[in-house]
Amino acid sequence: MRDYSPERTYTLEDLENWDFPGTSLAVLGYPVRHSISPQMHNAALAKLGNKDPQFRSWRYFRFETPPEQLIESLPKFHEKGFLGLNLTVPHKEIALPAIEKIDNSVDCIKAVNTLKKTTSGYDGFNTDGYGLKEGIRLELGLELKGTRVYLIGAGGAARAAAALCIQEGCAALSIINRNQDRLSNLISDLEPLAKTAKLEIERWSSDDQSLEITPGSIVINATSLGLKGDDPLPIVEGALQSEIALYDMIYNPSETKLMKRVKKLGGGTANGLSMLVYQGVKSLGIWTTEEIPSDAMLKAAHEAMTTRVVS
Repeated sequence: MRDYSPERTYTLEDLENWDFPGTSLAVLGYPVRHSISPQMHNAALAKLGNKDPQFRSWRYFRFETPPEQLIESLPKFHEKGFLGLNLTVPHKEIALPAIEKIDNSVDCIKAVNTLKKTTSGYDGFNTDGYGLKEGIRLELGLELKGTRVYLIGAGGAARAAAALCIQEGCAALSIINRNQDRLSNLISDLEPLAKTAKLEIERWSSDDQSLEITPGSIVINATSLGLKGDDPLPIVEGALQSEIALYDMIYNPSETKLMKRVKKLGGGTANGLSMLVYQGVKSLGIWTTEEIPSDAMLKAAHEAMTTRVVS
């Protein structure tokens, strides 16, 4: 039998001859070599397996999947018996046309990060919002309800964050993005949700010099700016005030340039590792229908970030 190591990064060529004897789960992305999801999920599965033997044959892998091949690859993953798939950048929006049925969590978000196998295809879910909510609660000690929120970005992760903020009853929501067309599309998609909540969404350009973030607000960075050391700030520096809290969805590096600026001003900061863990907890719960040991996933995530072994 072939060696199916969760430490490896697999390709669509590997998928052609896939015959793993247990239950296969995977994360698809491009790139995906950096993903620590296998370590997280396999740690939780090992703990579940101590209580229920059926989970001892479950494994979670990662597959490098070019975006132009995502749609055509999903039937192959289905054919090879993959019960669950996570989608990361840039696949969350691309996959929608191939999804058989979408959960209510996806309606206005138009982005999926979790797929569950059915007899004829995959159902789609989005667990990013749950992960963000838990991350903000646990890391910053804050609730979105009744709080003014400034959201930076208009991509798939930002869509989930915006919907969550509205559903949780935030006091006000401002969305900041460089590309105004993309921002307009997002606000238009959120309009039914915002109307029900009687909330008017404020829009800003990320380079608008007049932007000032209100003290006491939560700022959420849902862009990739901060992944590289020489990245510019995702908003104008003058917008940052004292007494704000920042949740940056980036978790590597563990402290972004934006986090350092907010911390220097006396604000609270947290990176996105907790969001990654808790969206994973929710995904694994969808696949297994079991209560997931979040402590095992959180511990594995921290250990993976210190070792960072990829192949």
